[in-house]
Amino acid sequence: MILATLVLAAALPATAAPSAGLHYLVGTWSCTYRAGAVRLPYGSTYAYERDGHTLRQIASWAGGGDEELLAHDARQGGWTAVVLDQGSATILRSKGSDPNHIAYRSVYPDASIAETFDRISATEYQLHATVRSGGKTITSVDTCLRDAR
Repeated sequence: MILATLVLAAALPATAAPSAGLHYLVGTWSCTYRAGAVRLPYGSTYAYERDGHTLRQIASWAGGGDEELLAHDARQGGWTAVVLDQGSATILRSKGSDPNHIAYRSVYPDASIAETFDRISATEYQLHATVRSGGKTITSVDTCLRDAR
């Protein structure tokens, strides 16, 4: 029964996915993470995967990096991001379909992260995050600018 439902859903006419609104992200970006006195520059590259339904981000900085997969789930009415970072994974979820403002909360391994993605323009976006860890709260802002094409 589940297989028949999935086949039927795949056969239905497709509508423009909310993730199409993130197409401007495809390419390379130069970013800076700031939290208090800490400043960390990093590079970020975006590309679509899975027939354009998933956006993959690969970030790299001196001594590290991570990978993120982002998709919109119309049945759940929101976004899901899976971040793979130095041998661990974090899953974040957000309600709604606006690709220009996505307010996430972590759901795995715990609910210690709140992160908001805001599109500033076609060449700039920001991430505002609050992370609770070890009895401390860390607030950060990442600013990313599109690299020259």
